[in-house]
Amino acid sequence: MEKNENTIISSKQKKAVSVVAKLLSAMHKEIKELNDLKDLESNLETIQKKTERISKICIVLQNSLDLKHGGEVATNLNHLYQHIRFSVARVTDDNDFSYLKSAEKVTAEITDGWQKISTAAA
Repeated sequence: MEKNENTIISSKQKKAVSVVAKLLSAMHKEIKELNDLKDLESNLETIQKKTERISKICIVLQNSLDLKHGGEVATNLNHLYQHIRFSVARVTDDNDFSYLKSAEKVTAEITDGWQKISTAAA
């Protein structure tokens, strides 16, 4: 790819930013919906599907981090993703929804930031 003076990031990087933004948005939506399904017995199948999807998205996002070169930002994001996975695991393992509110706030903040990055990169 030829470098243009005005090119800040490559089209491949733009696509990556867009994919991360979409994953974060989907994860946030799933967490919000999961938070509304407090009755484990009557919503067991839906809860299991949502927790599995959230966990998978988190793993993908964690695996996308460059922990070697990403510095403090990558390290902090990794910790936040771990918290989200822990929060979701508490729902299925212990029927404990108490951590989901913080996971929802975390995903809202990260999603908002990535949406801004995605818009700026477009």
